[in-house]
Amino acid sequence: MILSETAIKRPVFTSMVILAIVVFGTISFGRIGIDLFPRVEFPIITVLTALPGADPETVESTITDPIEEAISTINGIKHLRSTSSEGFSQIIVEFELEKDVDVAYQEITAKLGAIRSTLPKDMEDPVVEKFDIDSSPI
Repeated sequence: MILSETAIKRPVFTSMVILAIVVFGTISFGRIGIDLFPRVEFPIITVLTALPGADPETVESTITDPIEEAISTINGIKHLRSTSSEGFSQIIVEFELEKDVDVAYQEITAKLGAIRSTLPKDMEDPVVEKFDIDSSPI
């Protein structure tokens, strides 16, 4: 009641309050930091391996399964998916959003280094890549 009475009895005061709110809102809007294309990092890491000439079952049993077992011990994994095809293996590791992708990358690299001696000798070195939305085609 008091607010409505003041607005009716003092229209100039009410107009000045509204004008002040609009001015401060305009100034604040100009100072808000907004990016047109904000930098977003998804905690997803891909491990690619190649064993030329090997069938999918061999790739799965000698490469994919040991790497999955080693990587699955890392904390913060949300999903772990793998694909084994002829001479090729792909493991996609998705972490919780709170997980720092650089730390996850280092942990995966360390796990791969620890089990490298148990993997086939003729296998090419694993390629570990962070998912980068900026490198994806539009």
